[in-house]
Amino acid sequence: MLEKDSLQTYLDTCRLVTARLVESIIRNNQWALSTTPEMEELFGQWRDIMAHQILDHCPDGTLDPEAVAEAIGVTSSTVLSLLLSLHRSGEITLRSIRFDRGPGTNREICDCLRDASK
Repeated sequence: MLEKDSLQTYLDTCRLVTARLVESIIRNNQWALSTTPEMEELFGQWRDIMAHQILDHCPDGTLDPEAVAEAIGVTSSTVLSLLLSLHRSGEITLRSIRFDRGPGTNREICDCLRDASK
């Protein structure tokens, strides 16, 4: 049986996770319903600009996602997403991927959820 403090921590974490999920669903729904051709065009332009900046930072075809992200002002997850987008569209071909073990924490989870689970 869980101790009272452990149960309370568990319930608090569940509340935070549920709130984040609902927030994410609402935000995605609002975005999908409000997308206009102009917004799609602007997003496409942003994607092209960011993709070219990424490619400019790796003229030899190799890159450090963290360094490029810092240089162009986005997260490393955005850099990787844009690279995958370029690969899918045929603008680049990803030939190999080298990686190191990470810290074991999900980079996409906000600190408020990370702190509540301790």
